[in-house]
Amino acid sequence: MTSASAALARDVVCPEHPTFKPVGTCSRCGRFICARCETWGDRCAACEYRQLRELPSLRTRGSLAMGALGLAAIGLLLGAMLDGWLINRLQGGWVPRDAAATYQRLWELLRVPLLAVLGLSALFFLRWLHLAVRTARVLGLDPGTTPGWAVAWWFIPLAHLFDPYLVVRGLCRSLGGHRSAKAAVTAWWTAWVLGGIAWIVEQYLLWTRDSEPLLLTSALLAGFTAQVMLTLGALLCMSVIALIQALTDECLDDVAEAS
Repeated sequence: MTSASAALARDVVCPEHPTFKPVGTCSRCGRFICARCETWGDRCAACEYRQLRELPSLRTRGSLAMGALGLAAIGLLLGAMLDGWLINRLQGGWVPRDAAATYQRLWELLRVPLLAVLGLSALFFLRWLHLAVRTARVLGLDPGTTPGWAVAWWFIPLAHLFDPYLVVRGLCRSLGGHRSAKAAVTAWWTAWVLGGIAWIVEQYLLWTRDSEPLLLTSALLAGFTAQVMLTLGALLCMSVIALIQALTDECLDDVAEAS
């Protein structure tokens, strides 16, 4: 006789929800659990809540990621403004010597801080994403991936163009995000990909401009577009983090209430 059948035979009830009949036992403490408890997998609400409390703070990691992304957005916007300033001073596709010197000096001041905040934003975002997927799985949800693969897809050539988007969309879906939430994820990823494409175009044009000086104007326009799109992508990424955090908090509140 299974544990659930034995429980029914003895007419016992779920200790967390006395009005529900048990359907199994908690894999962690052995107490009977009902169909409502199975919302969080094969653990009772108390064990689920205890395991969630053992995880690092998702909100703290989200705040760090959003702060770094905010700084990155500011740096990218300054870069776009600098490219726009130089575009306005082009004369027949050529850059005046004094404008080129000023641009080079300002870009040298901006480059190192910008690279630093971009690196930090990537690091903090991936740490947040790893924990967000881990939290969803502990909640008994199915985001469609593991915490490790949620990070690994970003470093696999070609796959990194689409699979990270599927990871975040799946995470949002598993947490109960509606159509507007999925649209926010799509908008973020679109801005990110378009910004990356524009950056690649800029680098190619800068590499080939020795054979055609007029390509400098196109390169600067591509660079301006790339930084504007990446700025938008950083801001949209912040909104996606806030959205997923809100959805996760709702799930955590449900577990806390049940426990």
